[in-house]
Amino acid sequence: MPGHVPVLLEQVLQLLRPAPGQVMADLTAGRGGHAQAIAERLGPSGTLLLMDVDPGNLDYARGRVQSLPQPPSVIAVAENFEHVERVAQTHGLRLDGMLADLGFASTQMDDPSRGLAFSQPGPLDMRLDPRQHATAATLLAGIDERDLADMIYQLGEDPYARRIARMVLERRESGRLRTTADLAEAVVRAYGSRARQSRVHPATRTFMALRIAVNRELEALDGLLAALERGVRQAAGTGWLRSGAVAAIVAFHSLEDRCIKRAMVDWERQGWATRLTRKPQVADETEQAHNPRARSAKLRAVRAQPRNQDDPRRRDA
Repeated sequence: MPGHVPVLLEQVLQLLRPAPGQVMADLTAGRGGHAQAIAERLGPSGTLLLMDVDPGNLDYARGRVQSLPQPPSVIAVAENFEHVERVAQTHGLRLDGMLADLGFASTQMDDPSRGLAFSQPGPLDMRLDPRQHATAATLLAGIDERDLADMIYQLGEDPYARRIARMVLERRESGRLRTTADLAEAVVRAYGSRARQSRVHPATRTFMALRIAVNRELEALDGLLAALERGVRQAAGTGWLRSGAVAAIVAFHSLEDRCIKRAMVDWERQGWATRLTRKPQVADETEQAHNPRARSAKLRAVRAQPRNQDDPRRRDA
């Protein structure tokens, strides 16, 4: 079973509008939910580039696409999406569309050995790319209290970041910080009586901040946006995006969404691209009820071509 429900699937397809013979990319293939839907519309004359930092998920997504009755040609590369420009050029591809879903697969969250959740005890790992050396344990072993507090506040937006950092490092120094359960307990103790009033588990923001830091998620997004800027700027020439190509990004964190919005507004202002989503598209009540992780998803997209008000993919609300 795929074990993962793709978010905003219909909205993604409406914006990308995959068609037979096109070249498209899913830069965060995961368990292949978006990829399969795109591949079905590309057909055997199309090409689909799949990228993911998790080799296991990438293999699963590739198999899912290739098992279709009429699959497109598939190129699968175990790389971070920030390297899409180099990967496309290496394989001689000019893309008609691309998707980056900045979330992570539910199968990763549900696997205690990955250390991404506190529902079950696991190692302090948190790597999305298991080939990567640095883990959450590595980070926590060397960080000082001030830097940890700043990280939890900036990346997790937790107002109790300083209390949390102090409690976490006290546990580290006493040798009681070995598992995700140890970390979660430290955060709960830092919250004190406020833990009972919290709408979400008190450790949620701390775990998110550590995951973002361990996986360099904001740095990778900066790399992707820099590559996209070159792509939309050069689309009329020989860039890795074709003229008219659509780039869609799904974000789950306010820091990510602000970066994406700022970049897309600038590209439109420069005359390189048209925003197809003046406001981010979000999940309706039905999807949120069926797939709770869609509640925080925000989808933005641009077309690599100056504004054309008649473009059928444009969504102003």
